[in-house]
Amino acid sequence: MGLRDKIKTYFDRSREKHKLTFIDDSTYQEKWSFRVSSFNLISLLGLYTIIIIVALFSLVKYTGLKSVFTGNNAYENEIALHSNRKLIDSLYATTRANEIYLNDLREILNGGMFQDSSSNFLGDTLENYTPDFSKNESDSILRAKIESNLAAGISNHQTATSLDFFFTPVNGLVSHSFDKEKGHFGVDIVTLADEPIKACLEGRIVLTGWTQAEGQIVVIQHRGDLLTIYKHCSSILKKRGDFVQTGDPVAIVGNSGELTSGPHLHFEMWKNGQVLDPEEYISFK
Repeated sequence: MGLRDKIKTYFDRSREKHKLTFIDDSTYQEKWSFRVSSFNLISLLGLYTIIIIVALFSLVKYTGLKSVFTGNNAYENEIALHSNRKLIDSLYATTRANEIYLNDLREILNGGMFQDSSSNFLGDTLENYTPDFSKNESDSILRAKIESNLAAGISNHQTATSLDFFFTPVNGLVSHSFDKEKGHFGVDIVTLADEPIKACLEGRIVLTGWTQAEGQIVVIQHRGDLLTIYKHCSSILKKRGDFVQTGDPVAIVGNSGELTSGPHLHFEMWKNGQVLDPEEYISFK
């Protein structure tokens, strides 16, 4: 018998119908039966298999079951991308604010006129603003009160020379003195957290802001081209452009910025662009 005959015989047998019967196992009575060929049975099973495969493929592709089989990598990648984008935007804003702060401070220390470009970030401006240092009645009353208190010896821990001109921003222990050679242009005064920081002289607040190194800062312009700078504050009580009296609270002692290891005030004094040693004018004890 040749190959052709064998194939024909196989297909002929596959088309032979068989009877599939269901009977009662106790009475052996026929309950249900049908006749089907091997070819029809195989075709029917193949059709059912194709339908099941197509249904599963559709569920996986067009429903949430896709994440069960393929994981959730696409969604997680989208979240990570969004988070990184926000981080980059935040770092750019911080870097830009630091550059603006340094440029403005350089202009102040050099005695030049400047427009506070950081107002773009902080929503304030001193454009076309001329500080008014003229005395008023409240200034004279406060100064007379301070001089009276000093004469009565209320602040006997300070020298007479410093009391005639400067008010102590905070009382505490000087942990790091002025050292121009090492680039430390002020004094660090350790005191209690949340203590008020007071203006050492009357003047105009010309700069407030935040830097990553020094945290919250306040800069006050006084008469005679004198600047005082207060750093590492936990919060700022005044805004740029405010005129403050001697002894007015302008900020709160804190621990903000990277260059600090505890609550303290970093205090600087600059005159005509030259840095001064605050301990030569103020006693902080």
